[in-house]
Amino acid sequence: MESALTNACRIKLENFEGPFDLLFHLIEKNQMSIYDIPINEITDQYMDYLYAMQEFDMEIASEFLVMAATLLHIKSRMLLPDKKAAKTEEESDPREELVLKLVEYKKYKEFSEVLKQREERWSKVFYKLPETFEYKGEPEPLELSPDDLKRVYEEILNRNKKRFSNNEVKMAQIIQHERVSLKSKMREVIKSLINKAVVAFTDLFSPKRKSRAEVVTGFMAILELSKLRKVKLEQKKQFGEILIYKNSDN
Repeated sequence: MESALTNACRIKLENFEGPFDLLFHLIEKNQMSIYDIPINEITDQYMDYLYAMQEFDMEIASEFLVMAATLLHIKSRMLLPDKKAAKTEEESDPREELVLKLVEYKKYKEFSEVLKQREERWSKVFYKLPETFEYKGEPEPLELSPDDLKRVYEEILNRNKKRFSNNEVKMAQIIQHERVSLKSKMREVIKSLINKAVVAFTDLFSPKRKSRAEVVTGFMAILELSKLRKVKLEQKKQFGEILIYKNSDN
């Protein structure tokens, strides 16, 4: 029997443009204050949406996983106060950076809605095609010196060069935009354990060789594999190396 959340996910998941869009939707749905987010509740609901994505066998973009890791980090800091911060007189709110980004996202979202309304209004406007008028009389000769003609030609070339250069930069940004899926990283971990009994996390997802999105997605992948009892994890000391063992029980 499907829950109300599952039904909502089925309709909404493909409409979210990114993690901030999903997070902003949850805040508005629960009528929360953007400046005082109940991090425990919002984190649990956010993770429910990610699990719903997995149930529908949907590829989860790395941006959603990075946001999940950020929420879990903030939640852990609020549950377990930092010893160093406790010594100071004032302790900064772990949610502060997230709130600032959400406020900025809200401004862009509201402005985009204004642009959308203008587009809808002006889409109903029709223009009259230009008419051809007969010119009575002799046309005036256009006098251009060779220097003027050269200057105009160079201006046109420079204008076109700038326009194409901007398009190349935008296209490069689109190509470089990284999307990493959780399933691909899970397959990568399983493949690395085919001929090995144990492998270190940093050997697979070193911050020096991988992007931050890949490292976070890799961490989520080993947690998911551990939950499915495909691997066993071991960390001998705090902030130490994470060892990934092949689960011989399967």
